[in-house]
Amino acid sequence: MSAQGSSPIINPDVYLNYLSPDAASNYELNRNISLVTLGALIWDMLSSIPNDYRLIRTGRPSVVLFAYFLARPSVLAMVILAVLQKTGPVSKCTLVAVAVVTFQVISSAAASFLFLKRIHAVYYDSKIIRHIFSFLWIVGVGTSCAVFSSTLHDYREIANTEHCVRQAGWTALSISFMDPVLFDTLVYLAIVYKILSAHRKGQKKDWRIFCCGSGLPHFSRAVFQGGQQYYLITTGANLMRFVFSAMPSASPLLQVMFSTPAVTLTSIMACRVHRNLLIGDLDKGCVGNGELAKPVLANGRVVNVSLPPETKSDAIGQHERTKTCEEV
Repeated sequence: MSAQGSSPIINPDVYLNYLSPDAASNYELNRNISLVTLGALIWDMLSSIPNDYRLIRTGRPSVVLFAYFLARPSVLAMVILAVLQKTGPVSKCTLVAVAVVTFQVISSAAASFLFLKRIHAVYYDSKIIRHIFSFLWIVGVGTSCAVFSSTLHDYREIANTEHCVRQAGWTALSISFMDPVLFDTLVYLAIVYKILSAHRKGQKKDWRIFCCGSGLPHFSRAVFQGGQQYYLITTGANLMRFVFSAMPSASPLLQVMFSTPAVTLTSIMACRVHRNLLIGDLDKGCVGNGELAKPVLANGRVVNVSLPPETKSDAIGQHERTKTCEEV
């Protein structure tokens, strides 16, 4: 057999035979990652069915509740199509790729909207801050839509095998991948600054407050710790996606290898943190009268934004008051 690449394809029905060894290896790795992502997502959705039902039963229609339940099926549809795209058979590669990106944009927008509402909760008394971050969210959604321009030309069928492969990279892809990192960072820092600056008044600074939220009231600690979980996990995944997309030597397949897992993990964490916050508020049932309450996270319930009492007598009075529940 000749050492040159001109030898005939022995088994033309195997699509990997039409790719170079490196491209075939990257293709299989990309496919396996997508399959693992699908399994993890299905497990997360099945395990959260009781809490999802509880949110539907106890809450009332709202934009936030709609965003929560929009993020769930949209990310599932994205992962299923991504798996189908890599396992075949697919006769319309471009159409499937556009559908994957569409659900990716929808899921990312819904997940980041849930994180945005934390800013609205913490800065309920500052309309300017809320408008600024709402504008940044709109910019982020628009930036993620830029991926459509490359999707229309990047995918092709592998030699009439009804399997799709990404054949060309796009230099501006890293810009749309970097935007979620910047937005989440700004939101997280703004939340941390607001909560810590409010609760450090008249208190000794303690690193445990910054690391663990120790000493914070119930709702403030839930927002603080939930933001930490969401930010650290999703930022790590999105940074990895950004690094691979920005590598000049990376193949077109490697550039988007972590795109599906990053978007899926972002959606899972956003929904989980938001769900735990609301379920925790439902389990607590009531909040102290000394806690400020504004209907900013919706779900049909008042969300409690806790601020520390100014004096010791206020603290004693707050502790002795009878806890009450309010409905929007």
